[in-house]
Amino acid sequence: MRTNRRTGGGANRRTGDGACRRTGERTRGKKRERDGKRAIKLIDVVKYFKYSQMSKETITVIYTVKNEDRDIKKLAQSIAIGQTIGTWNELPGNVRLQISKHLAEVVSVEESTYTSTIKIAFPIDNFGSDLGALLTAVYGKISLAPKIKLEDIEFNSAYLQLFKGPRYGIKGIRDILGKKDKPLLMSIFKPCLGLTSGELATMFSMQAEAGIDMVKDDEILYDADFNNTLKRLEACLKAKERTNSKTLYAINLTGEADEILDRAIQLEKNGANCILFNYVSYGLPLLSALRRKVTIPIMAHPAFSGAICLSSNSGLTEQLLLGKLPRIAGADFVLFPSPYGSLAWDKSVTKDIQASLTKHMGDMKSIWPVPSAGVTVKMVKEITLDFGEDIVINAGTAVWEHKDGGLAGAKEFVNEVQNLSVAIG
Repeated sequence: MRTNRRTGGGANRRTGDGACRRTGERTRGKKRERDGKRAIKLIDVVKYFKYSQMSKETITVIYTVKNEDRDIKKLAQSIAIGQTIGTWNELPGNVRLQISKHLAEVVSVEESTYTSTIKIAFPIDNFGSDLGALLTAVYGKISLAPKIKLEDIEFNSAYLQLFKGPRYGIKGIRDILGKKDKPLLMSIFKPCLGLTSGELATMFSMQAEAGIDMVKDDEILYDADFNNTLKRLEACLKAKERTNSKTLYAINLTGEADEILDRAIQLEKNGANCILFNYVSYGLPLLSALRRKVTIPIMAHPAFSGAICLSSNSGLTEQLLLGKLPRIAGADFVLFPSPYGSLAWDKSVTKDIQASLTKHMGDMKSIWPVPSAGVTVKMVKEITLDFGEDIVINAGTAVWEHKDGGLAGAKEFVNEVQNLSVAIG
């Protein structure tokens, strides 16, 4: 039988061509499907990233930078990425999706001739309530870069709610002392080092008898043996009892990192009514931990802060280091140099610190500004006029160098405050 080559061959060829076409269509269809899935994934990444940027809780960090021919917008983006996820452009979409919630976002860049301001929003999840982690996240590595200063941090209510804040604040301390108005008075043991607990107790008695509201240790008073701290506390509390006074004694808390909290607890158990703590030297996280561990007032001393805040090109501003941060951590008092004494700071700077300690900040109580260093009795009126009555006037040398002794020196300050009749504001 003859085979119809034309029919058979044509049919075979048509069958083969159809198969090829169908295979090609399937291949192209799969490619379109893969491309479509990739497109969907990319869209999802973009949508999720934008959503995460808008929805995550952030705090706004403000930097001032010296321009010096730098691309400030590029620098801002570098800070936002470098202080959070480290890299972005080379990451695949799925990794971006995974880590985008941790990426900081540049809020604004305001450029001027010499100095510019950068605002960056950092996700709270990057550091939580750990103040050490906070400073590392927003200023750790870039603090080593030239001429970038951490100007301020704008804390929102979500972040502030992570902290207990000051236990007493201004009103609570007034209630303890029974003083409804006028500035409080505090004196300092001068000298302090090398004296026995009995000698310091005698000095305390003088101050309590004169009507001083608080007496504090000098911040440099260190006890290698904690038993000496307890002896000093016992002696001063007995002096307080003998004078029947409400005078608070801010006892200096020192020790190794693994001793501090236990010592604070022991001080409170032994009757301490206030703790003095060098929070810049020992660290903000320890100050925050103290607030959680003890129930007595905490006085924050600024020793060592000048090394961090006095440069105009780097470091933290005074109102942040001596204002917002110790207030959040739980201090009830913060000392800082006055505009008049031996370490006189610019008045505008000290007023900024006062504002950071007292202005509305979520549910955080307002706390006591303590302008200090070289304060004399002649400055009392001026300090009160400049800062108002919700301050602690802190005097040391001026009390103890009085020609008639420490009791007379304290009484002179007390009389000056009691006789204040000027308009306070």
